[in-house]
Amino acid sequence: MKFFDIYKYGKYFPMPSISSVDKKLEFILFTYRSKDILGISMIFLFLFIFLAFLFGPINAFFQYSFIYLGIISAVFFYIYPVKIYYSQQMIDYSEEMLRSVMKLATLISINTSMEYAFTQTAQDLRGTLKLQFNDIITKIRHKKHSTLGEAMSEYILLWNETNPDFVKSLKLLQTAEISPEEEKKQIIKEVVETIILSYHNSGKRFAESLASKSKSLVAVGVLLPIISLMILPLASIFMPGVVSTAFVAFLYNIVFPSVLLVMALDFSVERIQVDTIHLDESPKYKPISWDVYLVTVVIALIMAIPTFFHISGIDLSTPETAAREYAVSSILMMGAAPLGIVVAIWLFTKAYLKQYEEMWNDVNEVEQDFPYLLQIFSTYLNLNQSVESIVPEVINDYETHGFKDHSIVRIFKEIKMRLHTSKQTIDQIFTKELPKICPSGKVSQSLKHIVSFTNVSQKSAAYASKMVREQTLSIYKLDDYIRSLLSETVGLISITVSFLAPLLSAVAVIMSLAIVMSLSFITDQLETISSSMGAKVNNLELVDIQAIIPPTIIELIVSIYLIEMVIVLSLYLTNIKIGNDRYQFVKTLNSNIMLGFLIFATILIVGFIMFRSYIFTGVIG
Repeated sequence: MKFFDIYKYGKYFPMPSISSVDKKLEFILFTYRSKDILGISMIFLFLFIFLAFLFGPINAFFQYSFIYLGIISAVFFYIYPVKIYYSQQMIDYSEEMLRSVMKLATLISINTSMEYAFTQTAQDLRGTLKLQFNDIITKIRHKKHSTLGEAMSEYILLWNETNPDFVKSLKLLQTAEISPEEEKKQIIKEVVETIILSYHNSGKRFAESLASKSKSLVAVGVLLPIISLMILPLASIFMPGVVSTAFVAFLYNIVFPSVLLVMALDFSVERIQVDTIHLDESPKYKPISWDVYLVTVVIALIMAIPTFFHISGIDLSTPETAAREYAVSSILMMGAAPLGIVVAIWLFTKAYLKQYEEMWNDVNEVEQDFPYLLQIFSTYLNLNQSVESIVPEVINDYETHGFKDHSIVRIFKEIKMRLHTSKQTIDQIFTKELPKICPSGKVSQSLKHIVSFTNVSQKSAAYASKMVREQTLSIYKLDDYIRSLLSETVGLISITVSFLAPLLSAVAVIMSLAIVMSLSFITDQLETISSSMGAKVNNLELVDIQAIIPPTIIELIVSIYLIEMVIVLSLYLTNIKIGNDRYQFVKTLNSNIMLGFLIFATILIVGFIMFRSYIFTGVIG
């Protein structure tokens, strides 16, 4: 079941509709409406409140957590489609606008009509813009509007709100269609330059805004929670009725991660995307097996067994039993569960990367080399060679230069084989078979159109190849420009997730140990003084041993919070660096999760041993 299918159960909790929300959801082609979203939000709210009353008597942590999860899940299930998913779809909508203008410009440049260009462009679009283009074409065919301009007028106001440069580009392309040849080329060139420039400006504004937001994210979501951990032992001693283990676990493992996630999604959702890779659009894409999920969960549960038994045996009633929580063996036992989670995530990401690595590399390799392939097509088409004769020339060109294993070679060898073994024409192969062979939908669509232009003339196809090449290079330059603007922000988040967060987390645990051990030592000294002075001073005890949150529990809470931080910051890092690319997120998480936890564990164990065995002992001595 897909995630959004959960909203269908919202109908079982009748709620009123919100017309403004329904309008937004309808625009992005979301299947469900506001009353379904409100309904599922209320279902989760009451479900978690029921669980809070059911499990609350067992432990206060369950009461805190379930009530908070009820509220946050109700908010999340409403906010996600209405704001986050809507913003993601609008970014994708904007990306489609850029590609549609370039496709229209290419078609207009070879003297096709605007109506024909609109029809051909609509076939290669996706999402909301495809629906709008198809609606315009349908109304013209059914004679509801006599001209393309009249049909487009229904969407002009809507497009102006989203991207005014898109509307200007369409108007200029309509002008170019009826202009003389030289003037037409100049207008088309200006259209492409103008819309690329608008995306440059949008990317610059986003990068400037994101730089300050990222600093806030690190400060509020990472530094503030971790630094506050260092005073937890003192707070648990002097406010035992407020700062309990359940409250701390709820605060750091539920509240702070959810706030960090909301901030990360909200800040990164407006990242301009013009060159993202969508693996789910590849003809070879298959979802990852559920067996992988099951195996990783079982591994995490098995590795958590030592931690579970250790927690069940914690006894702070006497100094002798409490002292066990300050032993290195206890620290290692308590770290088994977080390590199990890290190993499970690492194995899952490894399996994911193994399944999709070759596919992603193929798509990336084909798309990055597409300008060179277009140059070959343009050269041979200008020499008046047929596409049938260009196919072996492409293979020979790549093999001559030492790229016999390149993805494009495999694609064109498959085309050559089908050309020789089937009765299909080259036009049919590029139209029907290429989308099944080529891992990139963008490349297969462009090649299909270029081949179809040869039916008009070789010169038109050659010019189209040249134009598509220039546009593709412009998109690559734009994406590189956006990445350059975001490089400083990417560096900040990268160093935070891979080093700063693990370092501060380990230091927070060690500092809590230092504070508690210091207070315990002072208490022992005061008790000695008290006993030597008799009954005159008998209330000098600073520490109630049963009220202290032991360092092993703090270690477990901080470890889980660190894992949650690494996941959220890896998602944020991927979104601002590359865009909404699931493969790259998994790859980033795979490289960060194990490294971050190893840094945390190493600093924690070494620091723990050094403090207990050398620093604290030296101070006492």
